[in-house]
Amino acid sequence: MGVGGLIELAGGILFTVGLFTRPVAFILSGFTAAAYFMAHAGKGFYPILNGGELAALYSFVFLYFVFAGAGPWSLDAIRERKIA
Repeated sequence: MGVGGLIELAGGILFTVGLFTRPVAFILSGFTAAAYFMAHAGKGFYPILNGGELAALYSFVFLYFVFAGAGPWSLDAIRERKIA
């Protein structure tokens, strides 16, 4: 449980500031999907009925950011502008 908390804390900070957004979002998406299947999926098929709607939603939102990337105000974008 402590390692999970550290992953959430470090990943949340990196994701919020937009640093290494794609790999962090990939890890967080898998982390929330695993949390959904470990804690909620055994109680039923539909997330709204088994109480796992937020875990499923966060998993898909993080998966979206894996492909979309960070926005123009992120540290990733600032880092890329200085390189190019």
